Amino acid sequence: MRELAQALMALQELEIVQQESSIVHGRDAAAKTAELDPEIQRLRAQIPPAVLKRYTNWRRQHGVAVVREVDGVCLGCHLNVPVGDLNRMRRGDMEWQCPNCGRFLVLSK
Repeated sequence: MRELAQALMALQELEIVQQESSIVHGRDAAAKTAELDPEIQRLRAQIPPAVLKRYTNWRRQHGVAVVREVDGVCLGCHLNVPVGDLNRMRRGDMEWQCPNCGRFLVLSK
């Protein structure tokens, strides 16, 4: 699950770079970020379709879909993630999603 969460985080970072570039460069943005497209497509291809759909919907509706968890706190909603949930996530018994806000989590070590 860690690899999936990291792939989602990398995908989100590249998509944000593209969005920022379109704001800064306007019509010239596509030419300036064309080198990102193959990497974005590669990341999208390695993410399961159901997860990619949830990720895409969250990004479209709320912006940031993947955040880090630090010391038991989701850095998206800044609420504590229950210790039991964190343990289940680390064991692989539960998806790495914040039970409070629904964002995908990249768990701390």
